[in-house]
Amino acid sequence: MGFLNATPYVALDFAVTDHEGRAVVVAIVKATFDIQQGKATLAEEQIPLRANDVPLNVENPMGSIQFASDLCHIKHGADVLVVGEAVSRSAVKSLDVSVKVASKALTVRVFGDRQFVQGASDIVVGAALPFERMPIVYERAYGGMTEDLTEIEERNPAGVGVAKKKKDLVGRPAPQVEHPSLPHKTANDKHPPIGLGPIMTHWLPRRSYAGTFDETWKTTRMPMMPADYNIKYNNCAHPSLVFDNPLAPGDPVSVLGMHEDGLLAFDIPNWKAVARARFEHKGKVTIPLGVDTLVLHPNDKRFEMVGRYAFPVGRGGDVLRELSVDFA
Repeated sequence: MGFLNATPYVALDFAVTDHEGRAVVVAIVKATFDIQQGKATLAEEQIPLRANDVPLNVENPMGSIQFASDLCHIKHGADVLVVGEAVSRSAVKSLDVSVKVASKALTVRVFGDRQFVQGASDIVVGAALPFERMPIVYERAYGGMTEDLTEIEERNPAGVGVAKKKKDLVGRPAPQVEHPSLPHKTANDKHPPIGLGPIMTHWLPRRSYAGTFDETWKTTRMPMMPADYNIKYNNCAHPSLVFDNPLAPGDPVSVLGMHEDGLLAFDIPNWKAVARARFEHKGKVTIPLGVDTLVLHPNDKRFEMVGRYAFPVGRGGDVLRELSVDFA
């Protein structure tokens, strides 16, 4: 079967078995745009599709990922991911970074480097050092694990703040990325980890959507996914930035606190991408591609949009013969 990309975007097809055991071929498209004077313009250099997760630090196998793989057969609604640093024109001890896409908004408070210190009656979070740029990564949010793995914050094992005993935290890094309404003040605070980047497949809550791999699964469904599998497993954004529907042309996007120019704002462009398939007997089928993944790079004034559709391979005489991506 041939595949044709008739767009200026990056595209490919790949065969996979979906969660119900059906053989499908996925047409996936990624477009990269630059933000210029509040408008999205097609970038001269298109970012390739990522076949695998990209670690934040390849030398730290227990760390987070900077980018998630683009390859999956379906997503629930849409993911919004933001990669980069909080940016201030002058040195500050904390900075609020706000992201708004369509009807959803999320603000995270970013602090300079700070540690746990011994207070008068408890272990507390010490004063933050001034900064002008600070990475917004899960390594700087609440979470972590102990060396013997007896204590793990499964929503963010890469973070900081977890220990067997509170006194063990003295002199260690304290969370620097938090929700403004849930500040980390002492070693007793265990607020839900917050972040803007992708969460890994084995972190909660994402892992819970994979379903139940028990004896019933082994005897009735293996190697298919469990009966209680949820396609939200393929969504990698922080739960606060997972949308119930794909993003649409005209949806407003804004980011504040991640560029020297201040507010970055633009509308989702109408990329007009469609997937076209030709079956042996059914004939031609055209599917408009919605945006199920938006990756923002505010530091670079750039963003990625991804859309996909899974076509059945077919059987007997009515099999998939051709696949292409084109403009509507």
